[in-house]
Amino acid sequence: MATLAVEVTGLKKAYRKAEAVKGISLTVEEGEIFGLIGPDGAGKSSVMKILAGVLSYDQGKVKVLGREYPKGAEGVKKDLAFMPQGIGLNLYMDLSVRENIEFFAHLRSIPPSTRDKRARRLLEATGLAPFEERLVRHLSGGMQQKLGLCCALISHPRLLILDEPTTGVDPLSRREFWDLLFDFVEEGMTVIMSTSYMDEAERCHRIAFMIDGTIIFQGDPQGLTGPGDHLEQVFFRILERERPQTFHLILPATLPSQRGNKGPAVVVENLSKWFDSFKAVDSLSFTIEKGEIFGLLGPNGAGKTTAIKSMVGLLEPTEGEITIAGLNRKTRLSTIKHHIGYMSQKFSLYRDLTVSENMELYATLYGLTGGELRERRAWVLKIADLAGQEKMLVRDIPLGVKQRLALGCSLLHFPQVLFLDEPTSGVDPQVRKHFWEIITLLSQERDLTFLVTTHHLVEAEYCCRLALMNQGRLVALGSPQELRERVIAEKGEMLELLASPQREALKIIKSMGYQVYPLGRSLRLWSKGVSLDRMKERLARRGVAVEIKGEAQVSMEDVFIHFMEQNTHV
Repeated sequence: MATLAVEVTGLKKAYRKAEAVKGISLTVEEGEIFGLIGPDGAGKSSVMKILAGVLSYDQGKVKVLGREYPKGAEGVKKDLAFMPQGIGLNLYMDLSVRENIEFFAHLRSIPPSTRDKRARRLLEATGLAPFEERLVRHLSGGMQQKLGLCCALISHPRLLILDEPTTGVDPLSRREFWDLLFDFVEEGMTVIMSTSYMDEAERCHRIAFMIDGTIIFQGDPQGLTGPGDHLEQVFFRILERERPQTFHLILPATLPSQRGNKGPAVVVENLSKWFDSFKAVDSLSFTIEKGEIFGLLGPNGAGKTTAIKSMVGLLEPTEGEITIAGLNRKTRLSTIKHHIGYMSQKFSLYRDLTVSENMELYATLYGLTGGELRERRAWVLKIADLAGQEKMLVRDIPLGVKQRLALGCSLLHFPQVLFLDEPTSGVDPQVRKHFWEIITLLSQERDLTFLVTTHHLVEAEYCCRLALMNQGRLVALGSPQELRERVIAEKGEMLELLASPQREALKIIKSMGYQVYPLGRSLRLWSKGVSLDRMKERLARRGVAVEIKGEAQVSMEDVFIHFMEQNTHV
């Protein structure tokens, strides 16, 4: 029998009258990656905080690494690392990347020689090595998440608890993170993690699916998915059955159409932005048509947020020309601000104000009054599913609901152009689906223009066109299908393989010089230049069974990673 790292029986946790965890039981085996998945507000974060020993509970038995809680919690902490949900929450903003890692290593009494060796491995694996001396406050949100991972891993704990660790992390870095995670697990580490990316959940050895404080499934992800199924599809089906939605998509009657406006919505010409000797944005040029959903994609630190802040007036460009709604940014910035909305990468509402107070603040800024304001306030409450909860503090609202509220507040004055910087970061798939329904309807029915950044590349398919940035430069521009066809022309079709054991097959195929990566229980292999007979023979000699399932869909993540690898300069 496998040794258990975690045993939970009958666990209950309530906050005042709200029962967050309703008598759940679960086990986690040593040396496995165990995923907690479920919609926002399911109780996942409460469970993880309890297992980390930082949150009390009301009822039940909890045993972690052989010690009974709550008495044994302090004894476990030396063998445990915990990364809480939220970008940068476990970091010190006024310390550098290196100083944060050294601080966490010092807390765990790690000798400098061991610390430096581990830090080098982690910094190289996460792509943070060139930024060792940069202050955390000057890192992008995704880079802060990667540093948080490094700080959690520096002690090489027996048990690693990660609450939404890849929120805000770009797809290439997420793929590298999972390679690193599997390496640590092979060395004996146990990992418990929650994630809003269902492709990540499929990579876990086992999962627990939580809804409304209860576990409705526990086991291998394969136990939930059938032939041709993906976990995200199952996620939607279960939610539709277990938690019928009250969300109904409508538009306020007073919303005007933008169809009378002529010309492009946004024109960016040779935009550059320097921070001292660092060039964050380098000669960026593109045009966004009226009513278009335009995706701006790139890895952490590519310059996306800097470009957006330069467009909306939060930063002053070093060079270049920007025109929004037909107005030149240099001469008409104050007027432009009445025609745009902006939802920032870091949560843009005031946590210590109520739902109603946040809406009143935005309405005052935009000069909304009377019946128009009342109608739009009611609309925001509907899309955020907060009707009747106007007096609730924003800090007490689940993340997905906060994001819908933030979108609604940025739309109160109905701008011509809305800038959304990672608006769905960290929210569950169902909330993301509703979010994009709102965006798509406003684009199609009212010709509203959107510039959106995202690391959920499933969302890239909703965009009319995509601009891919890397190291401050534009590296590709076109529709999702145009970009996909360019990649297939260069790398061939994508093949899906089933191999056992998967990790051994992965190492062997990579050693042959082929481009391959894991996705859930399968491997994906670019076909150009591949000799399948030679590959099968090599795998068979090493005792690895392989089955070629056929061609697979080239995803936007594949497209993204291709252009990033092709256009990264050291």
